[in-house]
Amino acid sequence: MKFGKCNHYGIVVEDINKAKEEYSKLLGIKKWYMLNATPFEEFEYKGEKRNCEVTLYFGGKGTTKIELIQTRGDSNYYTDFYATHGEAIHHIMYNTKNLDRDIAEMEKEGYTMVQRAKFKAGGAGVRYAYMTKNDTEVTIELIETTLPLGIKKGDMPFELQLGCLTGSHKRVK
Repeated sequence: MKFGKCNHYGIVVEDINKAKEEYSKLLGIKKWYMLNATPFEEFEYKGEKRNCEVTLYFGGKGTTKIELIQTRGDSNYYTDFYATHGEAIHHIMYNTKNLDRDIAEMEKEGYTMVQRAKFKAGGAGVRYAYMTKNDTEVTIELIETTLPLGIKKGDMPFELQLGCLTGSHKRVK
């Protein structure tokens, strides 16, 4: 199994706007983008359906991005993580062109899928899964994005700027 470059580091926060300002000042991030996503078509945590709202902001410098995550609603992987660790790095994210295959490969390596979801953003279908060996080890997020005409996105330069053009992201700072 081989993944491309790390796409982002996800940080669970309680107040996304406050966190955006703090990380802007601390890390010198001038531009932030919010993911414009439809409500989840599917959202499962540890095999159980959940009713959640998640707000995601992306910012960074160069190819290094961070994702700020604020969630509301039913308990999920983010809320449980925040209750245990507070504001901290939650996961490392990689794009994949075949989510099901990569989940199966990681399961062969002893990883378990703890949360998965499906939604739409800017006309694209998005599915993700969080994989970990247990809740105390590093979590890998795998995201499969299917563009119109069935094209699998994979890694893409200028992803956030392109997202503004397609409507999947909105600039918030």
